[in-house]
Amino acid sequence: MRIGRLEVTGGFFLLLAWLNYLDRQLILPMAAVACILHELGHYLAIRLVGGTIKYIRLTAIGAEMAVSRPLNYWQEGLAALAGPVVNIMLALVFCSWTWGAGFAGLNLVLALFNLIPVGRLDGGRVLNCLLALLIGPAYAQRVGEKLDWIFVSLALGAGVWLAASGKNFTLLLIALWLVSGLTKQNNWNYRKRACQRIRKPVK
Repeated sequence: MRIGRLEVTGGFFLLLAWLNYLDRQLILPMAAVACILHELGHYLAIRLVGGTIKYIRLTAIGAEMAVSRPLNYWQEGLAALAGPVVNIMLALVFCSWTWGAGFAGLNLVLALFNLIPVGRLDGGRVLNCLLALLIGPAYAQRVGEKLDWIFVSLALGAGVWLAASGKNFTLLLIALWLVSGLTKQNNWNYRKRACQRIRKPVK
């Protein structure tokens, strides 16, 4: 469904309904506010660096913002950091009050999750921008793909250990989601490089 510049997928509605069904402590409204403020941080940062938002797409794994023109590496890195920074600031403010501890915790978890240096998460985007500035875009992509799988493998191993110990399944589910995302991303990168090789003129 698309309303103006906002596009909402069916997966987003399914996730919302599932979380609402599981929610017994009214955590969902607080989490929704934390996510909205997180995305607002990205939005304001993009506007501050001169970017223009074409549309915002809400999916089962978060929000995606398409800009009218590509940002440079500094601009994209700052825009990626803005969301987690907003959540960290909110966590620091609300942890001062007992009634705000739950909201502070949600913001801290959201910030730390998004700062994982993997794939299209905010941390992964920042790492990619830094590598591109230091060693160039081509090498940054190759190094980034290897680092992605190293971090995900560590998370997957820790998730399996926690699940096998009967402690928690959350990390395992997150790691599996990251593996799925990396597989799709790497397949797309492979097809992109293959197309570039085909288009390369023969001397």
